[in-house]
Amino acid sequence: MHNLEKWLIPPRCVLTGEVGGETDLAETLIQALKQPMQVCPVCCEPSLQSDLCGACLTNPPAFSRTQVGFYFAEPLDRLIYDFKYHGKASYARLFADLMVDRLELDQVEALVAIPTHPLRRRIRGYNQAELLAEALSKLLQRPVIKQAVIRITNTPSQTHLTARQRKNNLKNAFQVNPERLEGMSHIALVDDVITTGATMQQVAKLIHQKTAIKTCQAWSVAKTE
Repeated sequence: MHNLEKWLIPPRCVLTGEVGGETDLAETLIQALKQPMQVCPVCCEPSLQSDLCGACLTNPPAFSRTQVGFYFAEPLDRLIYDFKYHGKASYARLFADLMVDRLELDQVEALVAIPTHPLRRRIRGYNQAELLAEALSKLLQRPVIKQAVIRITNTPSQTHLTARQRKNNLKNAFQVNPERLEGMSHIALVDDVITTGATMQQVAKLIHQKTAIKTCQAWSVAKTE
């Protein structure tokens, strides 16, 4: 289906307008995207020889692994901003194309998108994390489990908050529907950007508290450096 879509609508770079290549971003721009290297496999923070970092050794997060496509920098940051705030829902396919070759499935059985509050979703018109999860689902042949986690508090934007403020901002923000995850053991949480990891931590922690899920991975298009 994905190949048929590309045949019907050939990839065209969303920034330069040129046609061709495998994605909707020019190959020269893709090559310039900065990828995380030598990072801790759990939190994706810098770590010599990609060993488990000290923070994850002493205080392991609720998620078992972090996999991100790139660092949050030009031109990717502009594309994600437009995806999130300017109605560019079609960018979900582009981001999935960029991510897919950098993901290792391990035992992942299903994807769960980080939810947005219904009010924010209504204003935006969609949940960008869910669109990304659906695009990845097509490529990876893994289902998206919807309504597994819902956002019950419309918290302020995390954009300009410190790590501590982000953590406090997310307290009691989510609710898990355990029945939606029955029979599952290994899932991946999907979001557009990881900054401090506070959102992934809160959701993964709640899932482990409320379900029999064994591992939650954290997946995103980009991570702040």
